[in-house]
Amino acid sequence: MFNYNFFDYKDFIPDEYKQNVLWSLPHIIFIVVAISTIILLCVFFKNTKNKNIETYLKVLSIIIPILEVIKIVWESYWDITLGHGFNVTGLLPLYTCSMFIYVLPFAGWGKGKVKECALAFLTTLGVFAGATNFFLPPIFNDYPFFSYASFTSLNYHFLMVFTGIFIVSTRYYVPNLKSAFKAFLPVLIFSLIVIPVNYIMYLNGNKWVDYMLYMHGYGAPLLPQISDFFGKLNLRFVFTILIMGLYLGIIYLFLVIYKIVFKAFNIKQFNRFEGECHEN
Repeated sequence: MFNYNFFDYKDFIPDEYKQNVLWSLPHIIFIVVAISTIILLCVFFKNTKNKNIETYLKVLSIIIPILEVIKIVWESYWDITLGHGFNVTGLLPLYTCSMFIYVLPFAGWGKGKVKECALAFLTTLGVFAGATNFFLPPIFNDYPFFSYASFTSLNYHFLMVFTGIFIVSTRYYVPNLKSAFKAFLPVLIFSLIVIPVNYIMYLNGNKWVDYMLYMHGYGAPLLPQISDFFGKLNLRFVFTILIMGLYLGIIYLFLVIYKIVFKAFNIKQFNRFEGECHEN
C-alpha cells in the first residue's frame, strides 16, 4: 500500500508521503474519532471510584516515560547512525507537552497541595497542550500519518487530553478560579530548567532551539513573527515572558470554561480526591 515501512525513519520515507499530511483525510478522521472517544469514555466512566482513578494515574506515570524513552532512543539511533548527530535542539523532553511526563507521578502518588498542583495543571494547560497537537501536530513536518513516529505522538497527546477531561468529568478534581496559581506553579518550576537551556543553546549557535515555545513559538499562529520582532530589538526575553503570560491566560480560560459548564448543568465543583467542595 505504501512505499515505506511503518517503523521507517524519516530519511527512508519518500517525500511524497510527507506532503499535505496536515488536515488530510486521515488526520481529520483521527480528530473526529479521538474527540468522540474521549467524550464516550468520560461519559461511560464518570462514576469511576477514586482508587481506580489513582491506579490509572499511577500506571500511566510509568508507561508514558517508558514509551517516551523508546521513542527518543529509536530516533536518536537513526539520527546518529546516519550522521545527523543527536537532535539536542528538538528531541529532549523539555516541551510544554513533556510536562505530562513529570507531573503525572505527583498526580498519582502525591498528597495535599503537591497533588493538587499536578491535577490543576493536567486539567487546564495539559489539556490545551495535548489538544493543540490534535490540530497542529509538528510531527507531520517529518513523518506521514501512517508511521510509528506519528502514531506515538498522536497517542501521547490523546492521553494528555483524555486524562485531564477524565479527571474533571469524574469530579475527582475540578479546578476553580483559585486554582490558577496551582496550575501555573509546575510551569514556573519547569521553566527554571527550560529557559536557561534555551538561552545557553541559542547563544552557542543553536538558533532553532524552541523548548516550550520560549524562543520562537514555532508551529503556532503569529508567534514566530512576534518573536522575530523582539529578536531584532535584542529583546527576545520579552517574548519569553509573553509566552509565560500566555500560558497563564490559557489556564484562566479553562477555569472560566469549567465554571460556566458546571453552572450551566447545576453541578457543584466538588473535588472527590480530598472531599472538599469549591463554591465559586
